[in-house]
Amino acid sequence: MKKIDRYIIVKFIKSVLLSLFAFIGIFVISQIFKVINYVTSGRMTTIEGARYMAALIPGILVQVSPLGALLGGLITINKMASSLEVIALKTSGISFRRIVLLPIIAAFIMAGGVFYISNSLQPKGLKVARELKRKNQIDEDRIPAEKNDVYLRGNGDYIYHFDYINRETNIAHGVEIVILTENFDAIKSIITAKSARYTAYGRWELDEANENKIEEKTVVYHNVYRNSELKDAPKLFLTPKYRKDELSLTELRKVAELLRKTGGESKEFEVEFHKRIAYPFACVVIGILGLSLGSRYVRGSSAINIALSIAFGYGYYIVQASFEAIAMGGILSPLIGAWMPNLIFTGIGMIAMNKAEY
Repeated sequence: MKKIDRYIIVKFIKSVLLSLFAFIGIFVISQIFKVINYVTSGRMTTIEGARYMAALIPGILVQVSPLGALLGGLITINKMASSLEVIALKTSGISFRRIVLLPIIAAFIMAGGVFYISNSLQPKGLKVARELKRKNQIDEDRIPAEKNDVYLRGNGDYIYHFDYINRETNIAHGVEIVILTENFDAIKSIITAKSARYTAYGRWELDEANENKIEEKTVVYHNVYRNSELKDAPKLFLTPKYRKDELSLTELRKVAELLRKTGGESKEFEVEFHKRIAYPFACVVIGILGLSLGSRYVRGSSAINIALSIAFGYGYYIVQASFEAIAMGGILSPLIGAWMPNLIFTGIGMIAMNKAEY
């Protein structure tokens, strides 16, 4: 590595870390008063409050990493431009693309770190934060008494679907239960019934049920269908079973496949799956914009460049949220919806990079 490369990459890393530290600091300040309220009201102990804050940091780090890369690149190149170092390097025959090569490589490495955090540390942290925040808060009064169109993966190899369920009467209508193989790769049987009731013995009994045995290609009618494995309590159907933000990529894919097999709505999990893969590359895409915007130094233009870069940074989040909503609505596939913001801003970055060459 040449001295000039070491010089540039060190400045870039320092600027990125400083930017990330500033963003995380803003987050901590915005949350600390809320945590103090939790502690003083007795909802958390001081140690739990500290754990709550720490659990949220991986998530906020993932969210602000693209902005950190953008400001880090802008500050690095803008300082070099203001001291005429960029012009000197260009005059000596070094292209702007070569000047920013190592910072771009570093942005790719940063994207890999963001991918790891978003797939590993962030889901775990969000789960811990939720459990700490809602400790002793989920009780019977907070669970709705009834609900329409519910799905639940049971504690065995089966999936419930009820058109309607009431936890107070322990009655369900429009019952469909899918029993799968151990690996969830094939359906063994499907039981349908007009109604079901959760008995005092802690299991479901289905009235006027038809059992369609897929492997045997037969249908068996039961006046009352009983299965000791069907023991999931009614209240479980009325509380969130899957929280997409707390699932890893592998879990998101499995849940989406499971819902597709059983006729459930899998779109939000598919969108989250592809978003989780595409989002880390925003560090590279937005980082290129920051590097390019800082390439020219004009007296008094630094503030304008910073404002412009921040506008582009937040513009990325707006475009991402828009395409996510479009994908959720079924207009675009989740894959295209997740990657389109990166493609759009890559195009903008390439235009800015070409202008930075001159």
